[in-house]
Amino acid sequence: MVMKKQTRGRFYCGLLFAALLTFLVLKGDTLLMDFLSSSNALPIRAVEIDGALKELSKKEIVELAGRHAAGRNLASFETAPLQNALLQLPWVAQAVIRKKMPDKLIISLVEHVPAAYWNERGLYDARTQSVFYPDLENFHASLVRLGAVRDNLAPEVYALAVQLHEVLRGSGLQMVKLHLDQVRCYTLTLRNGTRLILGRDRQKAAQRLKRFVLSWQETGLNLDEADYVDLRYEVGFAVGHRKDYGEKGR
Repeated sequence: MVMKKQTRGRFYCGLLFAALLTFLVLKGDTLLMDFLSSSNALPIRAVEIDGALKELSKKEIVELAGRHAAGRNLASFETAPLQNALLQLPWVAQAVIRKKMPDKLIISLVEHVPAAYWNERGLYDARTQSVFYPDLENFHASLVRLGAVRDNLAPEVYALAVQLHEVLRGSGLQMVKLHLDQVRCYTLTLRNGTRLILGRDRQKAAQRLKRFVLSWQETGLNLDEADYVDLRYEVGFAVGHRKDYGEKGR
């Protein structure tokens, strides 16, 4: 009987200890979460900018982060609104935000890399295959100008521009503009202002330019006198002369 009472007593003590331990763990976890989510605990005091920035201003990024996060609780801070705000900046291609205890946000940024101008106000990033619209007042890079009626045509126009650049390599002719109009006709503009009308279809456009490059010097054609050259012929091409020689074209 004594052994049974001792065994039963140990069982009840163990059960009581387990219940007490469970209570303390749950209560402690609740207290910890209450502390971490308290507005007075773990305030965000620092922002670290990670990334090689050329066009973006670190000061601008820090000020934007400050408006969204300064003094907020680091543990409960939702990063999505700040990330979306960063992605609204024209030069930002990618933005990732990480938390570092006890008081820091680390913002990793990747800038757009412009490969060409797009229409009148935009730039095209070939890596992300996207058009973006920054302030171009202080941007003066020597890039080819591309254009079309819709931004989603930019990858197509850029792909042809790369192909045409290779066709012109070593010819002494330099492309400064390639435009796709509303009827899907490609027109290439040379540095001297002469327009080469390539017509529709990317593959045919490249073939027509290649044929022209191989033959134009043999024809004796002075491109400085030509306003445009229409290459949309199976044999030969048509030339529209400038009204006033010396005019730089349109």
